[in-house]
Amino acid sequence: MKFYNAIVLLFLGSFSIINSLCAQDIPPTTSMVYPGIDGKLVYVADSLGNKIPDFSNAGYKGGGKPIPTVSIKATIWPVLGDNSESIQKIIDSVSALAPDNNGFRGTILLKMGHYSLDKPLYIKASGVVLRGEGMGDTGTILFGKIPVQTTQGGGRGFRRPALINIEGDNKVTPQEDTKQDITTDYVPVGGVSFNVKTAKTFKAGDKIIVRRFGNQEWIKKLGLDSATIGRNRWRPFNIDYDRTIVNVNGNTITIDAPIFCAIETPWGGGAIYKYSDERIEQIGIENLRGISEYDPSVRTTVYGNMDRDKLDPKYQYQGNEYYSDENHYSNFINITNAKNVWVRNMSALHFVSSVVQANAGTKYITVQDCQSIEPVSQRWGGRRFTFQMNGQFCLVQRCLSQKGRHSFVLQNHEASGNVYLECTAVNPYSSSEPHNHWVNGVLYDNVKAPLTARFWDYIIGWAGANIVFWNCEGDFLIQSPPTAQNYSFGHIGVNAVVFNGALQDLTKPNGHVESMDKHVTPKSLYLTQLKERLGMDAVNYTLTKASDNN
Repeated sequence: MKFYNAIVLLFLGSFSIINSLCAQDIPPTTSMVYPGIDGKLVYVADSLGNKIPDFSNAGYKGGGKPIPTVSIKATIWPVLGDNSESIQKIIDSVSALAPDNNGFRGTILLKMGHYSLDKPLYIKASGVVLRGEGMGDTGTILFGKIPVQTTQGGGRGFRRPALINIEGDNKVTPQEDTKQDITTDYVPVGGVSFNVKTAKTFKAGDKIIVRRFGNQEWIKKLGLDSATIGRNRWRPFNIDYDRTIVNVNGNTITIDAPIFCAIETPWGGGAIYKYSDERIEQIGIENLRGISEYDPSVRTTVYGNMDRDKLDPKYQYQGNEYYSDENHYSNFINITNAKNVWVRNMSALHFVSSVVQANAGTKYITVQDCQSIEPVSQRWGGRRFTFQMNGQFCLVQRCLSQKGRHSFVLQNHEASGNVYLECTAVNPYSSSEPHNHWVNGVLYDNVKAPLTARFWDYIIGWAGANIVFWNCEGDFLIQSPPTAQNYSFGHIGVNAVVFNGALQDLTKPNGHVESMDKHVTPKSLYLTQLKERLGMDAVNYTLTKASDNN
């Protein structure tokens, strides 16, 4: 433990223990969050009370909790031919077991070898873990055969499935009869308390939805109400934050984690609701390799998203020929209607899009020590969203994306409170980013990849709000939306990107940038916030890597 503490202290930026550092070598601090005299972070709010939020709730069980090693209840060896039916039968049998006191039914161990799969796999119950014996060439390999193409109703064409699906049947349902309006005129970004009309039916421990309303006047303020702006014309929408009450004092409610978009009376205000929660949970996928079979005869020389001024096909960039088949598995793992899920020690080869896609409504997901290698698809829109976190409080750490497009990406306003920590994009074909429709409150911490938080002309509009880049490396583009802000601290790289040049609008105002080309202290914002909230053990649990055969 002493060794871990020493390493963590260095990582958190406690550079004072190294007496030999010269003054010019000491990393600078930022004006908005910095270590105070007592060593704890000081947050400087703007005139409305908005501040850099606490992101430390991201991850399994709300961050800082050890990922468990769950006892084995079934063991499988590979057989010739299709293995999907036999594996699914075992998954279903373990899913039928009674859960233990920690909510686990048991682990299914897939012994090392090659498992050919004609059909995707489904986990639809809580407490099930799927574990292999390694993510390498000699480990446990799930080989997804090219699915039989089927036509969807309405002529929508081929639906690309995921190879492994963690899929609950029910989502969070707000109880409309418990609604209480928020009476505080302005609840700032980073805020955790507010007043409601009456709190007499609420108590500490209640799980609630904090709903931020967005009316037509807000859409107009964003400049996205006009019929002249093309496909990115917006309609009013609400943002739901999944929270737990920690204190009720009169009519003042305090919640366990901050909000990431200000609640403002002029734009519709807000409300809270109790909710029913039937999501599945306590599910793990670990120590596996997934491969998607593809047709190597399908190839192209057309590249999208390169530096060009016009979108007309005649201006498309032509490059070396590459494999571009898309009649195969799009994603390795999909997570739907689930919480407290982990994916670790995984490699994915040749999928069209994602290693992991956590859909809206998911919460407390950890994805760590995973990699995407040689995806196979066309290299333009709608493909290669490698680690896609569309839920709340997801942590992606120490992951690698090779030849991805939007490697570390989020979509739509349901995505909030998520963290990418120490991730790397190698040979990317586009930028990592909040990609669509007001993703809010996301931290990119020590990420090496081209990054954007910007306005997309014509097709998307404002992709993200209250996004923080902290000590990242690579070209970046950061712009500031009305009623919100985006931030870059300690970024090493040029404030410009070449990707999707035809969709940039550089007349939009720049985001808040400090200490460009020199990292700041603390080295990791997420780990420092985690240490201050839960202590050093929480940091050690987060940094510890699991073995392939835990």
